[in-house]
Amino acid sequence: MTMVATRLGEARQYGARLAEIEERLALLAEASRVLADASLEPPAVMERLCGLVVPLLGSACALRLLSEDGLWLRTVASAAAVPEARVRLQALFTQRIRADEGVAAEVLDTGEAQGVEAVLVLPLRARGRPLGTLTVWREAPEPASFDPGEQLLLQELADRAALALDVARAYASERQARQAAEVAAGRLARLQHVTAELSEALTAARVAEVVLEQGLAVADAKAGALWGVAPDATSATLLRCAGCTPDAAERLKRMPLEGDSPVARVLRASRPVWLMAEDALSGSERPAPSSACLPLVADGRALGVLVFTFGLPHGFDDDERAFLQLVAHHAAQALARARLLEREQRARAALREAHGTLEAIIQASPTAIMLLDPDGTVRLWNPAAERMLGWTAEEVLGKVLPAVPAEHWEAFRHGLERATRGTVLDGAPLAARRRDGGAVQVAMWTGRVHPASGPPQCLSVMVDITERQRGEAAQRFLAEAGGVLAGSLEEEETLERVAHLAVPQYAEACGVFLEDESGGVRCVATAGVEPAEVPPPGLAVVARVIQSGRPESRSGLSQGDPACARAGGTCAYLCVPLRVRGHTLGALTFVTSKGAYDAQDLALAQELARRAALALDNASLYRDARQAIRLREEFLSIASHELKTPISALQLQVQSLLAGLARSGATFDPERLKRGLERVDRQVKRQTLLVNDLLDVSRLSAGKLELVREPLELGALVREVAERFEQEYARSGTPLELSLAPAVTGQWDRLRLDQVFTNLFSNALKYGRGNPVHVSLEVEGDRARLRVKDGGIGIAKEHLPRLFHRFERAVSERNYGGFGLGLWIARQIVEAMGGHIEVDSVLGEGSTFTVELPRG
Repeated sequence: MTMVATRLGEARQYGARLAEIEERLALLAEASRVLADASLEPPAVMERLCGLVVPLLGSACALRLLSEDGLWLRTVASAAAVPEARVRLQALFTQRIRADEGVAAEVLDTGEAQGVEAVLVLPLRARGRPLGTLTVWREAPEPASFDPGEQLLLQELADRAALALDVARAYASERQARQAAEVAAGRLARLQHVTAELSEALTAARVAEVVLEQGLAVADAKAGALWGVAPDATSATLLRCAGCTPDAAERLKRMPLEGDSPVARVLRASRPVWLMAEDALSGSERPAPSSACLPLVADGRALGVLVFTFGLPHGFDDDERAFLQLVAHHAAQALARARLLEREQRARAALREAHGTLEAIIQASPTAIMLLDPDGTVRLWNPAAERMLGWTAEEVLGKVLPAVPAEHWEAFRHGLERATRGTVLDGAPLAARRRDGGAVQVAMWTGRVHPASGPPQCLSVMVDITERQRGEAAQRFLAEAGGVLAGSLEEEETLERVAHLAVPQYAEACGVFLEDESGGVRCVATAGVEPAEVPPPGLAVVARVIQSGRPESRSGLSQGDPACARAGGTCAYLCVPLRVRGHTLGALTFVTSKGAYDAQDLALAQELARRAALALDNASLYRDARQAIRLREEFLSIASHELKTPISALQLQVQSLLAGLARSGATFDPERLKRGLERVDRQVKRQTLLVNDLLDVSRLSAGKLELVREPLELGALVREVAERFEQEYARSGTPLELSLAPAVTGQWDRLRLDQVFTNLFSNALKYGRGNPVHVSLEVEGDRARLRVKDGGIGIAKEHLPRLFHRFERAVSERNYGGFGLGLWIARQIVEAMGGHIEVDSVLGEGSTFTVELPRG
């Protein structure tokens, strides 16, 4: 009965819970249906599970999943029966909890549910692997704890949810794998396109263009830039920038490698830099949240940097990093190829330029360049060789060098053999033959050349040294001429030496011509002709050369030309001026019938003429110096005599007067005293004039003659001077006649003109021999003209040119006193006033001195 009662009680209890069991079974069935119908997306699975638990089995629940590293539980879905409960549990729903601590750690380790009062934590497991936890809360008036049946039901729900979650995850993984495969395939296709484009890029600029235009699309990047390392390896130069503002492109143009920029770090380490929250370009309108900085490395050397910036935050998974590095690798290879190609192109261009330059040098070389085989066959012949020897390249290429005379051929061939053995022939002289048969002196340098294929050859450089030899001979000649010209300071001997210098080496005849004081030309020395002959080209040509100061030359005169009759009818001549200190002394002529004079002969003649002019000038200066010494000695002799004469006369007159006073006492004759004093006065005046002349010479020599111009009536001054000489003229019995135009006015220095007129009146009285002296004053336009004419001794024609020179006299100082300075002083004064003084005289008939002055 007891057992029956017990079973009956259990039946009644089972029957009482049957409705609850059926409800739970229905819940499981509903859960299976809901989870099976749910999307395979994990968030949908988790949200459906929470919706089944609340409110049937609890007031709230939260589903937490393990992080990838297994250290954290993160709430991914939650539910609450009423909003108030959700608000109270919000902090628990959102926070992360440690997976290796507390109840969660025990649940995950054991795989069994754990309950704490009104909270039940159940494991989510699939295929023996923990996925997370399901936490259920209860609030009054529900029971505070979960019975075993409820735990069993919740665990079943958790297991079914874990299975659905695992399936969803597998589906998501498969879908991600499929998407990744699609992405990889797309990337591969785009990468192949980029690679194809890069394979055709021939320059670094084109590589940068392809990488950025195609790479931005391949990498799904927002902006990008590519830098190349500069040759000095101290900076990187921007090759191209895409998606950047112009200001940013300008700022990024040069990136120093010693800074802390991403570009600098990448180049220093040659490793990529992944920036999760930084814009490596900082050049777009809106900063990019992440960037990839990739080194362009080829053959272990960093060539540049490639930077991509992205519009969305990037985690840069392994596939993306590998892909971007692959893009950078292809870009680096293309950049290396482009640089190699550029270097090759530069090398080829340099080679072509060097070849062209070498060819241009050979063609433009002023020296003859030849490439010869050891047997003398010509392989190269430049234009200078053609100009020097006369043969064209077509005439000599492939043939034996024709410029070597037969008598020198063996020596020349022996030299080529020595050159092919490595001996360098430096400047070996050779008497070569021209195409026209003429001879030319050359210096030849020969060395061995190793062609790329074939036997050694000889490179010969030939220089025409004919002109150099002529120049050296000319220098030797000029050096000898300088020694000859310096051997004498006598003018006549120097002239003879000049005439004989160039005969017969450079001329058959030579003449020296000088300009005389009247402006004419005279032959003063000759060589190679009879003394009475004037060598060609004649006085007319010489006069023209002296006047112009420019040389003249002529060749091949006709046989009818009398200037060349002696030279067999045809001759050449040079006529060069003798110039020194800017003045032309004369001319030097050279005549030959052996050939024409050229520019080098003219230059030699001019240099010889310059040295000859210097020698003649030195001889002239030496003569003038001796003449000046002689004049000085004469002047000192005359000055001592002239200064003593009035002093002696004064002394005699004073002694005579003193003696008369001593004899006569108070009865001394006044008339005799008057005559004596007058004689004393004349001697004093004479002494004063002599001293004034000496002072004027000093002033004029020092350039200190000063003029004081004032309005002056010239006739009045002439009459005044005439009145002073009236007694002297009367005493000597010389008539003085004046013919003066009225009102001859002007601006003149009164005292200086008085000095000039006094000198002219004194000379007319001194040299007039008592004949009448005529003085006339006239006006012609703006000039006044004074003439003083005497009928005295006159002046010889040869003395007229030097009459107005210092210390010059046309008469003997024994018969006529004075220093010979008066007329020189008068000339200096008149010329200082802008006028001139001249003399017209006939020996024995008298002289006429004319002074012409401007009235201004």
